[in-house]
Amino acid sequence: MVNCPDCGEEYVDLGNHWQHSPKHRPKLTQKQIDVVTGLLMGDGWISNNSKNSSIFVEMISPNYLQYLDNLFGCLGNGFDLINTAAESAQHAKDNGFSPRAKTENYSDVYRWRTRSHPEFNSFNHWYSTGEKVWPEDIELTPTVLKHWYVGDGSYRTSNRSDCISISMCNEVNNESKITKYFVNSKLPTPCNYSTYDRGHRKNFSAQWTVEDSYKLWDYMGEPLPDFEYKWPKEYRQS
Repeated sequence: MVNCPDCGEEYVDLGNHWQHSPKHRPKLTQKQIDVVTGLLMGDGWISNNSKNSSIFVEMISPNYLQYLDNLFGCLGNGFDLINTAAESAQHAKDNGFSPRAKTENYSDVYRWRTRSHPEFNSFNHWYSTGEKVWPEDIELTPTVLKHWYVGDGSYRTSNRSDCISISMCNEVNNESKITKYFVNSKLPTPCNYSTYDRGHRKNFSAQWTVEDSYKLWDYMGEPLPDFEYKWPKEYRQS
């Protein structure tokens, strides 16, 4: 049972209640919209199998998914375990990807989703070509950048040189678009882009200098749950 924030009544199917009483459905906050933008730039995707769309994310980070569910409140629909580490290892063996796969080298995978909401429909045009393509006018607020970074970014450290790298396979060779995002948000632009084959598709990523990486960490602020390792130690809470 879930309470409707508008009328206060409890419902087994809150989405069904909102469908019949759309005025009771809460509006998205700007932070929630920014989070969705960052999620879709990373591993998130949209399901529009019904009148209104929902947001989905799969990953091995349950604390982060719980953070998302708390942030979206009654618009969050919880997360579930969809594959255990043992199942993932067995799948890798069965499809020949890793014939000697061991359970200890894999992690449980979870899926989080939102309830459907008409405001999520505004993101459907990202898929108008049949594939995910980012629009030209994304504003990289601290929240957008942070959730994109935890999804597809990495913290590279060697010889005390800490720097950020972010992958974006769906935007291969779109350097000018990516650079424009950072220029328009008055943020450091990537110092390098790289493309390389990754099995059946190409991987495309951007890298930043050490100095500019710290500017981006400062801009994003404190780490998100389960992703503390993507920030240098001085940004992590003790």
